Amino acid sequence: MIKSISKAFALVSILAVAIALAPLPADAGSKKDKPLSAPSVFNAEKRKSTRNKWGQRLSYSGYAQFKAQGETNLGRDDAILDRRDEMALYLGLVGRVDLGRRAIGFAHGQLKWTRKQSHTTDYDPTLQWITKEAFVSFQLSAKQRLTVGRMRFSDLTRWVVDASVDGVHFAHRSPDQVTEVAAFAATGDDEGRFVMVHHGRVLNKLRYGAIALLEDLPNDRRLRVSGYALGQMSKQTSFEANVAATMSDAAGTGLAFDVRTTHKFGASRLKPQVLLGFAAGTADFRQSGVHSNKTYNGGQTQVHRYGYVFQPDLTNLAVGTVAVGLRPSRNFSVDLGLHVYGQVQKSRSAPVARFSGAMTGDSRFVGTEVSLVGAWRPNKRSKVDFRVGRFKPGRAFADRSDVTRVSIRLTTTF
Repeated sequence: MIKSISKAFALVSILAVAIALAPLPADAGSKKDKPLSAPSVFNAEKRKSTRNKWGQRLSYSGYAQFKAQGETNLGRDDAILDRRDEMALYLGLVGRVDLGRRAIGFAHGQLKWTRKQSHTTDYDPTLQWITKEAFVSFQLSAKQRLTVGRMRFSDLTRWVVDASVDGVHFAHRSPDQVTEVAAFAATGDDEGRFVMVHHGRVLNKLRYGAIALLEDLPNDRRLRVSGYALGQMSKQTSFEANVAATMSDAAGTGLAFDVRTTHKFGASRLKPQVLLGFAAGTADFRQSGVHSNKTYNGGQTQVHRYGYVFQPDLTNLAVGTVAVGLRPSRNFSVDLGLHVYGQVQKSRSAPVARFSGAMTGDSRFVGTEVSLVGAWRPNKRSKVDFRVGRFKPGRAFADRSDVTRVSIRLTTTF
């Protein structure tokens, strides 16, 4: 059923790019700038939108999604060009209810059907229900709100936390600043428990803040202190900066930073932009475990900050990024990125990433990745996005055969 699907993905992706370029003459123009608000890790009043009303208190939306993905050579050091293909169907429902007395309820659930096949095994289909959010939120005053349940936490740069969590969240918010305190547990396979404090501010076109995250893990306890800033240096140039220190019972003290800048060229109708980024973490640095390393760079879909195929954490790793993006309309974007990876210290331990393999310990050069990510919104209720990437291992890996990954996703809302 899904044999040789990787080649089909590549063809569909090329066709999607060609189709998406067609609307160029009907460019709807640029979006108007919105006033900046204080950055939040979580805001109960601004969750996923609902389109339909049922009475005066309840509103809801639904969506359907199809995703196809193919990967080759994830298994290392065995001299076998392995393959893994996956097809998935999603049916999601979002609901919001006014509970009265300034309280709201919100829920977002998803039914997922998956079919997987590798070069050796055809797996049975699986059906899974996923509760992404389910909470009740109470407005304590004009500036204060308390929320309990499953929430989607995501800091402004998506560098510290970007995951569904179970817990309690309190926020004191004004137009130019926000203070948040939360206690929560990770969901899914993660076993961590966390206490978080976040303070964020906005000043003209600059948003900045700090996050303290205490993590209690089964075999470790960590304190993470980080700061971030995003702003406009000019009409064409923006920047983002993150810096963090982690203090761990098991690993000691680690440091990391991530700096990137984007320059837009407005003369062309394609509205090209160039992103330059560099990030590095010491051998003792640990990311939070409730992070995703996904981010937005002004396009129609998220991109993986450190590469679509490799997707590493920053432990003992340095990553240089150059990405060229096109924004010909408000409905279409495409980004071609190059990532270069190196170990901060030579090591036989493989980077924490989507795949690992034996390391030689003789070189810091981990490898390079080239990826193409794009999305097209033909109308307000539908979206097509695609991703193609290839990782080429460097001299730090014993097995230097390439790894590829291709996917396409179709979404419609109702």
